[in-house]
Amino acid sequence: MKVTSVLRQSASASNAEYFEQLPQILKNFFTKHSPATATTYSQKPTFTNDPTANPFLPNKHPVTLKYHSPQYSLRRQSVLYKTAKMYGIEDLLPSLNNKKFFEDKYTTKSFMKGVLRPKGHKHELSKESRQEAIKKAMETMETTIAKVKGSKYKKKMEKKREEEKKWY
Repeated sequence: MKVTSVLRQSASASNAEYFEQLPQILKNFFTKHSPATATTYSQKPTFTNDPTANPFLPNKHPVTLKYHSPQYSLRRQSVLYKTAKMYGIEDLLPSLNNKKFFEDKYTTKSFMKGVLRPKGHKHELSKESRQEAIKKAMETMETTIAKVKGSKYKKKMEKKREEEKKWY
């Protein structure tokens, strides 16, 4: 009632025509709650009888001091904002208290640390150092084996090198 009377009393009839083109969900909302331009809704929960009480936030009862649930559930808030965004009037709705929809949600989103540079498993982290150690060990393999097995093995390896296979 508030909005329809405000819109119809305006100087131009285009506002009333525009209001009639809105979907029923938005019409119902604006008949119960005036647009954010006409009323400044509170950013924090207030008393339920306060005229600036935000219908999207839980508000306190003035006598019992218990919190009442928001008048519109998160799902209904989402539907309202999405339809208002389609019609370009999302600024007329009360604020959602730091909740975001659509592009705002993803343009300001920061990636998690693990997504940009995953930590990996232990074997993946130590792979390079292990490969270097294996490469060093392969280079010094013969001398290490000769130390362990003794001089007999050393002589055997030298003899083997001298007698390379010849393919005639």
